[in-house]
Amino acid sequence: MFTRAITRAAHGVLVGLFLATAGLGSAQAAPKVGGTLTFGLPTDLTKLDPHKSSAFVDTTILMHVVEPLVTYNKKLEIRPLLADSWKFSADYTSLTMNLAKGKTFHNGREMVADDVVWSFKRLLDPETKNPKRSLFENIAKVTALDAHTVRFDLAKPQPGFLHVLANANPIPAILPKETVDADGNITKLIGTGPFQFVEWKPTQYIELKRYAAYKSPAGPKDGLSGDRTPYIDTLKMVPVSEENVAVMALLNKEIDVLQYFPAKYVEKYNKQYSKQGMVLSEVPGMSWYQVFFGLNKPVTDNPDFRRAVAYALDLDEITRAAYMGHALVNPSVIPAQSGYYTKAQKTWVSKDLKKAKALLKKAGYKGEEVVIDTTKNYAPMYKQAIAMQSQMAAAGINAKVNVLEWPVLLKRLYGKDFQMLSFGIGPKPDPVSAYNYLRLSSAFDVYPEIKALVDKADSTDDDALRRDLFDKIHLKTLDTVPWIEFYNYNYLNAYRDYVKGYETLSIGLPVLWGVWLDK
Repeated sequence: MFTRAITRAAHGVLVGLFLATAGLGSAQAAPKVGGTLTFGLPTDLTKLDPHKSSAFVDTTILMHVVEPLVTYNKKLEIRPLLADSWKFSADYTSLTMNLAKGKTFHNGREMVADDVVWSFKRLLDPETKNPKRSLFENIAKVTALDAHTVRFDLAKPQPGFLHVLANANPIPAILPKETVDADGNITKLIGTGPFQFVEWKPTQYIELKRYAAYKSPAGPKDGLSGDRTPYIDTLKMVPVSEENVAVMALLNKEIDVLQYFPAKYVEKYNKQYSKQGMVLSEVPGMSWYQVFFGLNKPVTDNPDFRRAVAYALDLDEITRAAYMGHALVNPSVIPAQSGYYTKAQKTWVSKDLKKAKALLKKAGYKGEEVVIDTTKNYAPMYKQAIAMQSQMAAAGINAKVNVLEWPVLLKRLYGKDFQMLSFGIGPKPDPVSAYNYLRLSSAFDVYPEIKALVDKADSTDDDALRRDLFDKIHLKTLDTVPWIEFYNYNYLNAYRDYVKGYETLSIGLPVLWGVWLDK
């Protein structure tokens, strides 16, 4: 069945996973309530509204304030959160969910079925301008059956619908309508999570505080599920985009945790920083980095040009340039740990400048400038863009790297306004969600047969059939090149040794409930 494949996918992650034990080994000691933890982010929050967000950094912050109906454990199995239990209809066209009782919003009001209905109506409303609204477009209707029971009616069968509800980016958060102002905007976010929103000072910090009345799900802490008890009184999340500044801030205890520790500093950590009260953890991840092509733009709308770029690039060299040995080359959006990862998913072209130049000639390329949009807010995105530029030049392609601020890059991506765009995507346990990103290259419009394959995979729970369909989709991308996938990277996190219970999951999210300070 569909869920078994997801379980197998996660098992490989856990087998290959290693975590530094200095912070986790003392987790058996009694947690302490109180204190302030300062968390270093690579960039600032882009939106306070989870229904309008498209940035992974927003999820990192907001998942501590708001919650979805269901979530993932470490094995990437669906587990209860705001919903206690659920049942699909035999044909997967409706899902009935029983909500947890006694869950309160941060304003003290109990969460009920009407809040679920309101939240999904808002999330699906085109006026909300959710950039990932298409992920939820199969929802035909949401109905409150009673105060604690809700039913989702789907436009077509969707066995993987629970993965839509567990999506981490964007979070299909259940919100109270009191959180929006008269214009429908959120300035004071109210959720049901372990921490309450206090304040956002753009470019400076986001402050959250412990929600003392939080009612945690039952069971031990397990990924994003189970015990979510908050111990830290105040979480202060600060953007520190410069790598050397971020490392120095951690060494000087100006921050307590650094979400992304630069790969270039690992050797220095081993020789020096490990003796200065710093702990480094490395988790094999399922996130990926890539380049998108704009199939609706001059030059990059030509498939022979895109094929030429594929032959011009060396994925190994790009991966080393970006992550210095802390990433695994992978030309597929499906990670190697997945039960859906097959020989076909490993298939890609090898660098061949002769073939690249022949395809450029066939495409009628005359040396026109091609722009690669990227950002320095996430260093690997910039580093891989520079590596691409150099390799493309060797094939005779005139590429310009255009550095943008993170919110501007996101606007370009979701507006489909780019020729080439260097980017990274958070993990998607269900490959359907991963392949849905093809729409950002306009691939679904230009190649409707690809969309048909994705839709077919979304409508079945037959593992063998899904595996075959995913192989066909990947081979179609090999032929049409709407994007080029580079690698899955390891999550390098660093924190002070007095931070206890901290971990980052294989899906890339740092969990700050269950964390306490021993100092």
